[in-house]
Amino acid sequence: MRRLFISVVCIGLLSGCGVATQGQEIHQQNTPIVDSEAPKKHPEVSKIIIQRGKEIFVSDSSLICDGLLENSMDLYTVAYRRDGKLIGTKDEKELPFLQESQPYLQGSQDEGESTQDHTYIRLVREPFIPEVGVNEFPRKDIVLFLEPTVPNDAFVGVQNPQKLKEWKIYQVEDYGIWLKKQIDLKLNLSKGL
Repeated sequence: MRRLFISVVCIGLLSGCGVATQGQEIHQQNTPIVDSEAPKKHPEVSKIIIQRGKEIFVSDSSLICDGLLENSMDLYTVAYRRDGKLIGTKDEKELPFLQESQPYLQGSQDEGESTQDHTYIRLVREPFIPEVGVNEFPRKDIVLFLEPTVPNDAFVGVQNPQKLKEWKIYQVEDYGIWLKKQIDLKLNLSKGL
């Protein structure tokens, strides 16, 4: 009887170990491979236009720094949901750097120089008009910029998808230096500037 009991215990242990090994092999075979071509978090952003000083740079969405894009979208969210002070609606003519960025929207240039000194990031996006009941604001492009008169604050412009020359402007206190550093970091890493 004792031999029978020991035999059953041994068989149980051996078969249990075999199952664990087999389970580990199956787990190892089903481990997903990390793909660098994984879908982006913001597929609606087709390109990004950055101006620092008088230099203008354009990146396609495939070359966009994910950190910069995420941080830009986070600042946009902070501006319209929490900490941003709505300044009002401005026409594109009141924001001259937007007019200067027009040739870069069509993809005719990927670098250039401006006649004026500005600091901004423009996220070129597809128009978004929410359905009834969706808690989102309609928007097209988003621009994050600095005003020389208020260097410590960042400004967020949201383009009206139905009136493309109209922009809602939000002021976010104490994010100006952060925005400048984000732009500097992106250009330093991607362009060596």
